[in-house]
Amino acid sequence: QPFRRIRFCNRLATMLQMFGRGKKTDQPEWDQNFEPLIKLLLGKKGIKTKSASEIGKKKVDYFRGKDLKKFLLESGPLLKKKCQPALNAALPPNGDEPENDQDVDRIGDELIQRNFCYKAMYKPINPTKSDSGADKKPVKKSWPDRLARTPNQKFDCEGFYVITYEGDAAMQHLFLALIIAGVLLACMFPVWPMWAKVGIWYLSVIFLSLYFGILILRMIIFTLFWIVGFDFWIFPNLNDEYCGFLDSFKPFYSWEKRADDAMMLLVRFGSLAITAVAVQQIAETTSMADVQDFVTSSYIDVIDWGVEKLTALPSSEKQMLPDLEELQKEDNETSEEGEILNVDDKKVSGEDDDDVADVSDIADEAKDKKEL
Repeated sequence: QPFRRIRFCNRLATMLQMFGRGKKTDQPEWDQNFEPLIKLLLGKKGIKTKSASEIGKKKVDYFRGKDLKKFLLESGPLLKKKCQPALNAALPPNGDEPENDQDVDRIGDELIQRNFCYKAMYKPINPTKSDSGADKKPVKKSWPDRLARTPNQKFDCEGFYVITYEGDAAMQHLFLALIIAGVLLACMFPVWPMWAKVGIWYLSVIFLSLYFGILILRMIIFTLFWIVGFDFWIFPNLNDEYCGFLDSFKPFYSWEKRADDAMMLLVRFGSLAITAVAVQQIAETTSMADVQDFVTSSYIDVIDWGVEKLTALPSSEKQMLPDLEELQKEDNETSEEGEILNVDDKKVSGEDDDDVADVSDIADEAKDKKEL
């Protein structure tokens, strides 16, 4: 009994401690002096960030130390206006604007110590080895796609820093609720009204048309400039998996002159000749009106195909209500069957009359024989 009481008291004390810790969550999770600074760095006018895969963890966002250095040294007045408490804590006693690398290192160390970020390094999947068997130094990348945390958490401008700041919890809860609602709506797609299903189909076709149209256009333009010796891309980051949605459309174009050898020049001129002959042959056999009609008819066929597939589902209104043409067809079949029945009745009635006439004739003949 005494041992049971001791265990019970220990468990009760543990539960009270956990309850007490839960009540301490009213305190701010992030340092209030440096939170405005990290918000400014990650805002629209802040530093550039990208996504990468961290070993053993989920996908993370990170920034480069040299981008932080550039922003801090060029945005002194803005830092004095919005982040004075952070400057006072990192650059005592006056909290002046950062002016050199040492000031930037102090601010970076403060961000790391307060768990707003941590230092990471590029970690390739298959590290190359030298002939002696030792691991070679990983190839330096401007924006690596695979990171690992480093033991040394001292800030330096050549490092990469994974962002651990999560912002306001209320916005995260709102986004989580929207994601859950979106998943539930997608699961309930079979019971959507027909106008919503058709609307989603139209939006999908429009989105895919714009996407593939942009891809075809940028490929044609790239080919034309490649022939004359330039690499010209519209939306160069459009298919970059490590860019966000808005970053995929930045910059609008990229321009770079090629440094090709004689063999590549010969290939380019040959491609130019083949392209010119192909364009001439196409222009002789088809016109722009034919191409426009083909694209329009194909587009309409795709839309009609999707609408027919949606309206042919078992739960659709088309299956529940008959079509006007079907009603007219059934009415015609019913009227034709009625006419056939009437004709058959007449035939049957005519055959009965003939039988009655034959019986009466036989009776008259028998009567005449008796009289004779």
